[in-house]
Amino acid sequence: MCSETIFPTFQIILGVWMNHFPEFDDLPDDPEVAFVRLYERHNEEYQDRVRGEQDTRAEAVDFMNTMLGVARGLGIPAFDSWSIPDDWDEVYSVFTSFDRALKRYVMEIKVRKSRVTKVYSVSLNDEDKERIHGLVREIRDVLTKADLQDRKRNSLFAKLALFEADVDRVRTRFDNAMLMSLEIIGVVDQGTGTLKPVNELLRRIQSIMGLAKEKEPEQNQLPPPAEQKKLSPPPKQIEGPKSNGNFSSDLDDDIPF
Repeated sequence: MCSETIFPTFQIILGVWMNHFPEFDDLPDDPEVAFVRLYERHNEEYQDRVRGEQDTRAEAVDFMNTMLGVARGLGIPAFDSWSIPDDWDEVYSVFTSFDRALKRYVMEIKVRKSRVTKVYSVSLNDEDKERIHGLVREIRDVLTKADLQDRKRNSLFAKLALFEADVDRVRTRFDNAMLMSLEIIGVVDQGTGTLKPVNELLRRIQSIMGLAKEKEPEQNQLPPPAEQKKLSPPPKQIEGPKSNGNFSSDLDDDIPF
């Protein structure tokens, strides 16, 4: 196969892997959490655009169109029954209902996700945090003296730094602690005996977090996955007979004065 054939093929493959939309790189994997993040971003932009404006219908339509696209892109069916109004005079009423439904949906996600986070995290007191930081320093000392490639050592240091930052939060998540432990244990198992003390240090960190979790009130079971219900659009208003601006003379006969 000639190089002219190979090179275009390589370009096609590279183009498939390349992310053409880097502004979405930091989105969470959870589509509902990603929806909330994008809502907060675009709602802030919308509020900036309408500040001080009298007629905000164009901005409202643009924001509504953006959020409908976000929902469709993330596979969230809640807004499938909503659409941009064709009548310019209906924009305000439709957008008001849409905005309320949007805020309610975002709040529902936040409350539901916060319950999940509480189950898989623990609140550490100051003493526990200090003990964990001390154990992390000991792990770092062992890794510093170990015969490791600089690239691998720096990667482990980065994981430890992220875990320590998580320890200082209001609640420390178990998944972050597990990711840190798994990577370090993988290196320990492949290394020399000088790394073996790390296993005991990690066990003590897990013990501190486990005992702290036992002291917390027992959490309820995780809420069942929310049913993906579609949010109903506002009902169509039935227009009455249009008046030419004058009351009918027939009505005058019914007025008792």
